[in-house]
Amino acid sequence: MDRPLLGKIALVTGASRGIGRAIAERLARDGADIAIHYGSSRLDAEALAQLCQGLGVRTAVIQADLTDLSDQGGAVRLFAETVRALGVPDIVVNNAGTGRFGPVSDITADDLANVLAVNAAAPLLMAREAARQMRPGGRIINIGSVITDMPAAKRAVYAASKGAVHAMTGVLAQELGPLGITINTVAPGVTNTDRFKVGDASRVPEITSRTALGRIGEPADIAAVVAWLAGPDAAWITGEVIRASGGLRGL
Repeated sequence: MDRPLLGKIALVTGASRGIGRAIAERLARDGADIAIHYGSSRLDAEALAQLCQGLGVRTAVIQADLTDLSDQGGAVRLFAETVRALGVPDIVVNNAGTGRFGPVSDITADDLANVLAVNAAAPLLMAREAARQMRPGGRIINIGSVITDMPAAKRAVYAASKGAVHAMTGVLAQELGPLGITINTVAPGVTNTDRFKVGDASRVPEITSRTALGRIGEPADIAAVVAWLAGPDAAWITGEVIRASGGLRGL
């Protein structure tokens, strides 16, 4: 079996469920040791660790509150604990995300702070730690969203946070390039996660009709793009936002 990431260490945030779980499993199948971050779903994270260990890789399960932006908490502690458990990561996937959806008139200060902290500030802090410690050849991969190209009502805070991720990707590519580190963002379209099933499952026929490939995405579809960016064939790619939507046109 081809294992292009054998010997690499990957840190995946928000890895216990959904897209993050699929990414962690795919990177493990490709040979990478995996640091599995979770916020509250400890049992799911531990089950994923057992699966990955069965694939012959080392794992670490690490809890961290990514709304804590201090120099002793959240993203900073997560990176440090990954280093202690497995070594300096070669691959960092900023997948953890949250959203507060509703009319802009109902947005609270806490909504804004929490979404921007997890979705935008935490990836920036992870990039800072990577710049300080990651070796040449390192890969940072953010998870963005097609919401930045396909505006939809009641998603202002989420769109603002993902727009920040897309913007910082190009800027950080210029800073990290001389260090031999690439950074890219994958922007999924509608994807079949638990969050989607709870909130938007009734829209499957409508969304499918707007998607060139005739279905909604699966977490494994996104994981495949991330795995390519993490692998040797993507060494010349940096500063890019790659839309992984199956040809979705409009939300």
